[in-house]
Amino acid sequence: MKDLVQKAIEDITVRSKRFPEEPFRIISENQELAVPYLNSAIEKAIFEKDDLDEDYQLHFYALYLLGQFREKKSFPKIMELISLPSEVVDYLIGDAVTSNLCDILYNTYNGDMELLKESVKNPDIDDYARSSMMKTMGQLYLDGSLEKSEFQDFIRQIVYEKEEIGEYIYTELIYIICECSFVEMFPEIRRLLEDGRVEQYTIGEYAECVDMMFDDKEDICKTPINAADLLRGWAMFEQPKKKEFSKKDMKALISAVNAEYERPQKKVKIGRNDPCPCGSGKKYKHCCLNKPKELTDEVQAESEQERKKWLKYYPVSASNREEGRIYLEDFFDSESIEIDKLLYLALRHRPIPMWRREEEELADNRKRIYLSEAFAKFGEKVEKEDIKTFREYDEKHSIHYQCREWMGVLQMLLEKNGDCELLEAVSQCRKNMNGCG
Repeated sequence: MKDLVQKAIEDITVRSKRFPEEPFRIISENQELAVPYLNSAIEKAIFEKDDLDEDYQLHFYALYLLGQFREKKSFPKIMELISLPSEVVDYLIGDAVTSNLCDILYNTYNGDMELLKESVKNPDIDDYARSSMMKTMGQLYLDGSLEKSEFQDFIRQIVYEKEEIGEYIYTELIYIICECSFVEMFPEIRRLLEDGRVEQYTIGEYAECVDMMFDDKEDICKTPINAADLLRGWAMFEQPKKKEFSKKDMKALISAVNAEYERPQKKVKIGRNDPCPCGSGKKYKHCCLNKPKELTDEVQAESEQERKKWLKYYPVSASNREEGRIYLEDFFDSESIEIDKLLYLALRHRPIPMWRREEEELADNRKRIYLSEAFAKFGEKVEKEDIKTFREYDEKHSIHYQCREWMGVLQMLLEKNGDCELLEAVSQCRKNMNGCG
């Protein structure tokens, strides 16, 4: 059997056009015999670095197989390998550093948390490698192997320390905070965003981070892993030809997208005693009921069907709870959520196809209607709870958007629309609760 394993090792030592199925099977079935060869390949790569023969492949396969074997003794050497200079790591393991490295680290982790912490904070180590180290820490927390207080203290050190460690790492940190459901760390997320330390085009705005926090969760790192399953589909190996995406397929896709946005909208029937959809806070009969038709059409609210469509990505309700999942209702009252939904409908980016762009005037009108309605409900809530400042409201009730953000947008839209009465109310509110007018 030893000769058979040795032959399998030889067969995966250099690059091949086809994935070596049989050698991988033999090695997988003979872990104890194979591990010394795999560890030696890692050590060889560390020693030779970018002088390693470019056709030598055993160290690359070894990473995945040691992860499959959950070989704890290999963890220090794997960490040493991925802590080499970025250009060396790229030469040695290529896309593995972005594809499955966190799974490999997690499955080989030997309990040396200090090594992980020191490496994550080391700016000389490749960003993608450090990202995988942080993901490993996140999964260890989810497993209960890392205390919440210890992990959060480490995260806060990274956020508040003066030494910069790279925007990619800060961006990844936000993902991990959300994946671990650290709701109490929203201030740290906002701090990173406001300081401009993250990749904004990747992470999005604060509202997207809130959605991510309350989204359904999956494990950060996978276990167990199967090396062959992870590798055989890589582009480095010959693959079966895939069916090309035809023009017919493209037309069908565009038709399906268009159908979603061409569905007839039901008109919202507003009762005389219903709140006016313009958001004034008055009853419809005392506000827009008797205005000219073109004006009443302008303040027409979206249908319930439309609201549901654009609330598709809003955090799900706790009405049908799933074990282990967090919900907005765990942290905010129903009135706060109701106000936040109106703000979300107004301000959240709507993924409309580029060939069906919405006119700016229509978008502004929609935003003004929802923000005005939110302002009316906001006024009722602060009066009921005797809230004196925006800061006090934000700390208790703000979810996706803080008061200064959305009320500033509302004031701008009211000025543009010439709605003097409501504009005066909003301006006075900002002056009283913000102290800066």
